[in-house]
Amino acid sequence: MLDLHSRDPSSKLLGEVSLSLLDLPYLRSLDLSLNHFQQTLIPEFICSLKYIEHLNLSNANFRGTIPSSLGNLTHLKSLDLSGNGLFYLRAENLSWVYGLSSLEVLALGGVEISNAEDWLDAVNMLPSQVELRLFFCKLHKLPQNLHLMNFTSLKKLDLSLNEFSSTIPDWLFDIDHSHVYLNLSRCQLHGVIPDAFRNLTSLMSLDLSKNNLRGTIPLTLGLFQEQGELNRSSSLRELYLSGNELTGFLEESLTQFSQLVVLDVAMNYMEGNITEAQFQKFSSLRALDLSSNRLALKVSSNWTPPCQLETIGLRSCLLGPKFPQWLRSQKNFSAIDISHAGIVDVVPDWFWNRSSRIMYMNLSFNALRGHVPDFSSQLHLSQLDLTTNFFRSPLPLFPTNTRVLFLANNSFSGPILNLCRILSINNSLSYLDLSLNF
Repeated sequence: MLDLHSRDPSSKLLGEVSLSLLDLPYLRSLDLSLNHFQQTLIPEFICSLKYIEHLNLSNANFRGTIPSSLGNLTHLKSLDLSGNGLFYLRAENLSWVYGLSSLEVLALGGVEISNAEDWLDAVNMLPSQVELRLFFCKLHKLPQNLHLMNFTSLKKLDLSLNEFSSTIPDWLFDIDHSHVYLNLSRCQLHGVIPDAFRNLTSLMSLDLSKNNLRGTIPLTLGLFQEQGELNRSSSLRELYLSGNELTGFLEESLTQFSQLVVLDVAMNYMEGNITEAQFQKFSSLRALDLSSNRLALKVSSNWTPPCQLETIGLRSCLLGPKFPQWLRSQKNFSAIDISHAGIVDVVPDWFWNRSSRIMYMNLSFNALRGHVPDFSSQLHLSQLDLTTNFFRSPLPLFPTNTRVLFLANNSFSGPILNLCRILSINNSLSYLDLSLNF
C-alpha cells in the first residue's frame, strides 16, 4: 500500500507521477488523491501494476483521455477518477470497464463521457459492483429498460447532475433489495414518481431534487412491500424532493415519513395545514425544509416538537402572527429560515440567546421588531438576513468571519465604522446591504 494523498492544501505533490512506481510491482493500493499534477495525463504505466486492487486518482488535477488499458487491471476493486476539474478527464466510451471483473466501486464524477452510448450496458456487466458514481458526466441518454440486470449487488448509485430529460427508468426497481443510496438530482427528469420505489426495501437515502417531476408524492413512497403486503417500518431515512413541480396536500404524505431524519420538499406547489399531531411521531427528524410551498403550520403556543432539529427551513410557510414559541425547545439548530412567514411580533430574548451555534439565519420579510443584540461573540454566524422588518436599534456588532449580511429596510441607526473595522480583520465579507436604514 502506498498512500500519498494530500492532507494539507499547502503541501500538495506537484509535477508528474514518477516511473519509479514500477519498482513496486506487487502494489495493491495506490492513493494519489488531493494533489496537484498540473493537468498532466494519467500515466499509462500505472496500468502495468497488475496486482493493484485500489486506485484513487481523484481531485489530483489530471486531464486528457482515460487510458483504456485500465481495463487490464483484473484485480481492481475500486477506481476513483472523480474531481479532476469539470470535464478535464474524458472517455469516448466505457467498453474498457468490461475487463474489470472484480470492480466493486467505480467513481467517475466530473469525467466527460457524453459520447459513451454504451455506458449503462458497460457498468451493467460488473457483477460485483457495490457503488457507482457517475455524477456530472454530461450523460444524455438514460435507457428505460435493461434486458438483463447484472449489478444486483449495487448499494449506492449516483447519476446526479446529468442531462437525461427522461422519466425515472424501470430498471432501477430491479436492483437487488440491498440498494441503500440513490441520487438522481438535477437530471432534468420529468413525469411522476413511480409507486415502484416501494420495491427498494433497503433504500435509506433518495434524492430526486431539482428535476421537473410532477404529480403527488406516492402514498407508498415511505413504505415498502414485503410478501405482497405494505410494511410501515420503512428503511428510508433521507428524502430530498425539493425544486420539482409536486402538488397535493402534504399532510396526506407525512404519516408515512415519521421515520425520516431528513425531509426536504422545498420549492414545490404543495399545500395544506400541518398540525402538531402529524409531527408527533417524528422523533428522529434532524433536518426539515418545507420552504416555498403553500403550507401553514398550525400548532398551539405550548407545543413541544418530539425532535431536535439541526436545520429548519420554513420560508413562506405561514407561522405567524405570533413568533413561534416551539422554537424555544430547539437547542441544536445551526441553520434557520423563517422568512416570509407572516410573523408580526417582538423577537424574544431567548431566541437571540440560541444564536451561539447558528451559522445561517434568515428572518427577512416579516414584521419583526425589538432589540437586536451584539453578535460579535457568535463566531459561527456567517450569514444573517434581517431584511424588511421593523428592527430599531443601533447597528449591532458582528463576528469577524461574517460572509453575508443583509440588514436593509429596517430602522438601524448609528455609524458603520465599527462594522467596517471588525469585518476588515478577516476580509471575509462577500455581501453587505445596509440600505434604507438610518
